[in-house]
Amino acid sequence: MPPPVPASELGFPLSGTTGEPARPPVLLLAIGFAWLSAVGVIAAYAAWWWRSAGVVGFPTSARLMEWTKPDPVSALAIVLVIAIGLIGLLMVAAAGTVAYNAWAGARWIRVGGLVALAVQCLSFLVNWWFSAAMIPLAVAVALFWFPRVKAFLAAMAAKDEVPPIVVPTTGIAYGPQPLI
Repeated sequence: MPPPVPASELGFPLSGTTGEPARPPVLLLAIGFAWLSAVGVIAAYAAWWWRSAGVVGFPTSARLMEWTKPDPVSALAIVLVIAIGLIGLLMVAAAGTVAYNAWAGARWIRVGGLVALAVQCLSFLVNWWFSAAMIPLAVAVALFWFPRVKAFLAAMAAKDEVPPIVVPTTGIAYGPQPLI
């Protein structure tokens, strides 16, 4: 039987492997949902790319394409394809950044998750497959607000605190120093 897990000063259990506060299951679930959102965006982008590769599917492949109705060989079509690529990139980056920093224990992930969810609202410019990737991220953001996650983030912040360095203010010689 393994020895009991010691508790940190904040009363949070420590990992026997790393010595850091142990990640609670609800945080691991939230991280999984955030990564699932990133993978969902990648899959939606691949499906969009496949559908828009043909001249027949191109005009209806995204809402931006339907609204502007560009000629498939025009400069506007190229700009819109680049815009959709950037939207996909931003969506993957937002979900991935939140997931990675949740694992690292960054305290800002609770608000950062809301910002990532706002970034993912750009998905409404593309299609419903992109919008479906918002659902796992919304679940992850909701899980970030659980009290156990807040306690873990506080324990990680306390672990990383560095005590202030106190510089002595007495015995300091000012002016010209004696030669050695």
